[in-house]
Amino acid sequence: MESLEIVIAGGTLAAWTAAARLAATFGRALGVTVLEPPRQPPAPTGEEQVVTLAPQVQRDLFDRLGVPEDTWMRACVASFTLAVRYVNWRTGGPAARTPRPLPGHAPDRFDLPFAALPECEEFPLSEFWRLRRRTGETVEPFDRACFREPPLLDARRSPRWMDGRVAVPHGWHADAELLTRFLRDTAVRQFGVRTVYGTVRSAERHTDGTITALRTADGTRLAGDLFLDCTGSASLLLRGLLHEPFPESPGGLLADRIVTVSVPRPDDSAGDGIEPFGTATALPHGWAWHRPLPGRIGAGLVHGSAWTDEEQAVRTLCTLWGLRPGEADVRLHARPAGTARRAWVHNCAALGAAAGGTDPLADPGLTDVLHQLDCLIRDFPDRDHLGASADRFNRAARQDRTAADDLARLLYRSAPRADTAFWRAHRELPLSDTLSACLEGHRAGLAPEPPEVRLRTLLTALDPQGAAPPAALLHRTTARRTADAHFARIRRQQRILLETLPTAETYLHRLHTRPPLATPPAALAGA
Repeated sequence: MESLEIVIAGGTLAAWTAAARLAATFGRALGVTVLEPPRQPPAPTGEEQVVTLAPQVQRDLFDRLGVPEDTWMRACVASFTLAVRYVNWRTGGPAARTPRPLPGHAPDRFDLPFAALPECEEFPLSEFWRLRRRTGETVEPFDRACFREPPLLDARRSPRWMDGRVAVPHGWHADAELLTRFLRDTAVRQFGVRTVYGTVRSAERHTDGTITALRTADGTRLAGDLFLDCTGSASLLLRGLLHEPFPESPGGLLADRIVTVSVPRPDDSAGDGIEPFGTATALPHGWAWHRPLPGRIGAGLVHGSAWTDEEQAVRTLCTLWGLRPGEADVRLHARPAGTARRAWVHNCAALGAAAGGTDPLADPGLTDVLHQLDCLIRDFPDRDHLGASADRFNRAARQDRTAADDLARLLYRSAPRADTAFWRAHRELPLSDTLSACLEGHRAGLAPEPPEVRLRTLLTALDPQGAAPPAALLHRTTARRTADAHFARIRRQQRILLETLPTAETYLHRLHTRPPLATPPAALAGA
């Protein structure tokens, strides 16, 4: 049987994720070719030099490739992240990396762990915390009452014990270029993916609009049955060759510029060690992130060109990190506006940023690309039935994009700070029907629906006094006693984990300095 041919345009992280995943799944039933830009190192998805990978990336990508966590972490100089810490989202003031005091002198910070919010008697535990807060039974911050992780972040603990056992769910920070190279090597050496160097110049198309081949600037012809656009925000196939519309979301793109820099991590003579979390810090005219790796930190700043020019943004980012603007390796990026009306057109599907960018506040951590690949693999089409697969793929892509947009817009819209025009403008942006219903349910004291839990978790953290708990809890005495026991169990687990987990610095130092096993653990287990 003749194998189908897939051509993937772009040398990005999304491209090599797709190539490795498809080749590992279908084997010789598919021919996979990646068209990479000539004489250029593999490029990450988006603008980040350090990427955040969500916990499911191990299960949905590396496990499917047969790659243990330790192996790819070593290759990509990766570190752990247990959560995102939000700093100064509730208080106005100048740009600062340290939290400002809230009324009552608590620091303006809250943590959103990767761990799921615990449930109790069919309600998220957060609803019982809101009741306890409303009745004066607790003054403990929401995140520290409902999650095990926040004290571990303060103590900079590893999510794994020294013997490798997992204590709490975690994601990773990884060098974007090294991760792309690792997936490229895995795809080529282990799964037979072919690579061709060239720049897309044109496409040959059938009378029905489908692409039959790509032509490069040097005349190379790449024929295929299915084409994947993984060219990042350039969207060379979907936007460039197929001219698919990229309409802007209502209200436009206000935070439209990004500045990034790589910061050397100083020797840790004080013994604090690497932070096992990423940080999102609100600034007067945008927000900044930092993602630590062993040896360096990936940092960035998102701002709106209507309020801040690039020179000022560079100066602000460098000041935050004590860098000299003229000496630091600062990179400037424009965030393309708009999202493709359809991510799959004819026989071309766009993955990740090629179908439209998301706000880095809702950084999908490769999960959007992996979800789209799952859809593609599950509904993989034959040559004669592209339409049904494309329709389902497009629905899934729209849902992913809407969920990411809602998360970012919620953070902008619901942040109590409104001290500058940047924040006031974001508060006026229109909301999707889903987000409007979520906000209304929160204000009315309704329990969150399962798809709303993450959004409602953020709402509770941003404005802990802003809404009443569900009225039903007032009449469920047994459930409240069960919740009290759950809160006590979380405090007990926090103490045990603080006493038994090593620091992230200790664990990562051993991981990155010890020699790798000669035989993979999976092979040993099967011997």
